[in-house]
Amino acid sequence: MAFGAQAAIWGDRLLQPAQRNLAQIARVIAQFEPVRMLAPAAHMELARRLCGDGVQLLAQPLDDIWMRDAGPVFVHNVQGQLAGAGFNFNGWGGKQEYGWDRAVAAAVCQRAGVPLLKSSLILEGGALEVDGDGTAILTESCMLNPNRNPNVDKAGCEAELKRLLGVDKVIWLPGITGRDITDGHTDFYARFIHPGVVIAGVDSDPSSFDHAVTQRHLA
Repeated sequence: MAFGAQAAIWGDRLLQPAQRNLAQIARVIAQFEPVRMLAPAAHMELARRLCGDGVQLLAQPLDDIWMRDAGPVFVHNVQGQLAGAGFNFNGWGGKQEYGWDRAVAAAVCQRAGVPLLKSSLILEGGALEVDGDGTAILTESCMLNPNRNPNVDKAGCEAELKRLLGVDKVIWLPGITGRDITDGHTDFYARFIHPGVVIAGVDSDPSSFDHAVTQRHLA
């Protein structure tokens, strides 16, 4: 996790609630499994006070809190050896400052003692939905967006994900651009619950911008 909420992004009204909620989530998870929380040096004392002794704090410069997007995607080979794939986080297509968060994937891999696998793609972890059995669901609106991968087509994207994630089948959803900071991450629309079974998000409001595209996704 990342204790990286700052006023420049979250605003004064949301900053403290965001920090308290991050700490509460960490404390609850820490009752069941180890939690490591990255925190900028300036926030370390506050993070320690809110998170308590059950959460391990690690000093790390941060722009924001979204570890799923900026952090590495952990993979393993057939021998079970772990590595972390880094996907060159660029602030969701340059929409937000990302200088520190761009370095998070490498820092996490170093602390975890696993190799960092470098990619030619620019994307976020939340853009990837995989079933663990070789199938991925991706949105064109995010993965092929010029603000991330201007010179990459579907074939090139699939080849790189096959190399890094072992993917051999990709289901492409159109998604929608410009309505949120992610340009339509897959997790808005479809999640595997196990291989061959997907929970699909459907917007039933005909006046919503997501109505038509979620019907296309179902098809």
